[in-house]
Amino acid sequence: MLYFWYRLGILLVVLLPRFLTTALSYFFGFFAFLFTPQERRSVCNNLRAILGDVELPVLWKLTLKNYSNFIIGLRDLMSFLYKDRSTITRFTDPESVRDRLSELTSDSSLIILSAHLGNWELSAFVVGYLGYRAHAIGLAQPDSDIEKIYQTLREKANVVVHPFKGGIVGVYKALKEGEIASIVSDRDINHDGVCVEFCGRRVKFPRGAAVLAFRTHSRSVLGCLIRDKRGYIPYLSEEIIVKENGSEEEFVKEYVQAFAKYLETFVKKYPDQWFQFFDYFKEYGCL
Repeated sequence: MLYFWYRLGILLVVLLPRFLTTALSYFFGFFAFLFTPQERRSVCNNLRAILGDVELPVLWKLTLKNYSNFIIGLRDLMSFLYKDRSTITRFTDPESVRDRLSELTSDSSLIILSAHLGNWELSAFVVGYLGYRAHAIGLAQPDSDIEKIYQTLREKANVVVHPFKGGIVGVYKALKEGEIASIVSDRDINHDGVCVEFCGRRVKFPRGAAVLAFRTHSRSVLGCLIRDKRGYIPYLSEEIIVKENGSEEEFVKEYVQAFAKYLETFVKKYPDQWFQFFDYFKEYGCL
């Protein structure tokens, strides 16, 4: 059934002008908002944790925007199935981060930490357009046909996705060869992460990117692609710098906390573009 919705969405993206698919994205976002009460409640809980006490109308408006922004982002990603990655220039300005990426990769491999924020999949097209190849670790989609869609998109973006189980080895080798790793780092799926302060709560974040940074001496930044009225704005944070004169475990704790601090800044600024359709702070909260 999920594959059907993907194919329908792709068909609409191909056949209809952008302003109509935008309107449909808002419609489907409202539809999902109405008919997924458990997920809606979770998004509300997450927003409360991020923003504190907000009035109910404001909370519901942000929740609805969260749904709609997610679908619009998916629409924009799927449009690349039949387009070259250079089309990314219609969505954003890759040149705005060219010099920064060149500087960051001039004498080191680079880890771009990302999150389920903005359009993290589409951001790969920015990196690919600028002539870089990125290595990522990803869970397979629940449907094999949907997985093929994502494989096609990632190949176009010049992204090599290593399997979740054991994929850290492939990314490690790529970093040792001076390439870029792009690692989504806001969900501790293995439940073996590091407890950090995040939005006033104690939350577990994954440790994988930190371990890679320590063992490969790579530079690290948070990177994201945030939607605005004209398209998307690419951001690269200040470099995450942690002294390596202590133990690996000490380095990992400090590194993950630094990432969480940067991410919190973006999440609070763009709460309707952080996509967690489950009770994030309950799922990953530290006991």
